[in-house]
Amino acid sequence: MLSSVYYVHKKLLVSKYTAIIQLIHGYLTRAVSIYARSQKNKCLEKKDIPLSKGKSDIKISYISGVAFHFSKSHNSQTFSIADSIVSCLSADLTGYFTVEVLPSGLIQIQVTDSLLAVWLQSFIEQNGSVEASPVKFEVLEDGLSDCVFSIQYAHARCCSLLKLAQQEKLVDFDINVNKYPLEPIPWLKSDGQLRLNHQAERCLIASLVRIVDELQPAIARQVKWEGAALNLVRAFEGFCRACRIHDDLKTTAPELVMARIGLLATTQSVLRFLLEEKLSISAWLEL
Repeated sequence: MLSSVYYVHKKLLVSKYTAIIQLIHGYLTRAVSIYARSQKNKCLEKKDIPLSKGKSDIKISYISGVAFHFSKSHNSQTFSIADSIVSCLSADLTGYFTVEVLPSGLIQIQVTDSLLAVWLQSFIEQNGSVEASPVKFEVLEDGLSDCVFSIQYAHARCCSLLKLAQQEKLVDFDINVNKYPLEPIPWLKSDGQLRLNHQAERCLIASLVRIVDELQPAIARQVKWEGAALNLVRAFEGFCRACRIHDDLKTTAPELVMARIGLLATTQSVLRFLLEEKLSISAWLEL
């Protein structure tokens, strides 16, 4: 049964705007601590844990060179240290991440579709729906840069598509009264793979993950939020061009339609947060 506050899946506790990099950093820190205690070296526990996003725009993975830090101070082989840390990690992350030591000694942690389904569902579970704001065209014309207007437009388009889905009874929710589906979106197929497997869908998911990773960074850094939001808008536009919702799929692949609507709702939620919290601008329902 879904909680009204958190979506709990076995050992993972994922709430709205939970950064996947933060989840991984927590588990990696625990694994490093276990390794340090096994070596009876408390100094190792106090070292910073390096962790960065993988380079792929489709596959969601993270890389850590923590074993290199340890090999310098502990006179051990990097690969051996990495292998010991991965052994600790694997016990915690089975089913949610695949973990391996690369030939270079780097630790690679890749997110599985099962975790992505949990993460995406957390936005549907807790989405604070779109609250109507009066559209003031004079403000939009005079006060917004072209870049911010593009973000506003993408948010309004999300709202429009969600309203249309509601009117066509494709989903049982109302974005105007905080009513969202009580049942989970069917993100996964029977084989456990994500239904959203088109390249444009994967790119949009990866862009959402990247944004939320920046919202709650494991390692703090300066972020240009307008540029980050524009990258999300581009991924969203690619999704809209390539992946239709209001067509024959309604009868031939209703679960896929539901998953795409869920991805729309997640995108709307993140765009709204960026506009209101990071850019200090109201998120309009329509333009």
